[in-house]
Amino acid sequence: MRQDAGETQDPPTDSQIRALVSETLAGDLDITPMAGFKMDLSANAGFKKAFFSVRCECGTAAVLSVEVSDQKTMAEITEAMPSLVDRLESQARSFRAMPCDVHLRMRLGGASQGPT
Repeated sequence: MRQDAGETQDPPTDSQIRALVSETLAGDLDITPMAGFKMDLSANAGFKKAFFSVRCECGTAAVLSVEVSDQKTMAEITEAMPSLVDRLESQARSFRAMPCDVHLRMRLGGASQGPT
């Protein structure tokens, strides 16, 4: 693998990944970076995670994330960024397209089962 001048082979930090994703996001989706949020639910050890939130007017928030192998360089992540951001934006759109009654069930963990 070729190393460009000034490019480090050190893996980027979570905050660098979060910043790169944030710079690339569409402004109309109001996806908020979550600095300092740590949650390791990944089945993939050795991955960096950047977390983002998206809210509905009903008050429900979704936590979305981007996972990147810590073996990747910043150049490799930058190259993959359009695909990563497309996936994140698609998840945000899907969440926003859900009716608020579905959001309520998500918040209550299925405890609020309406009439069938």
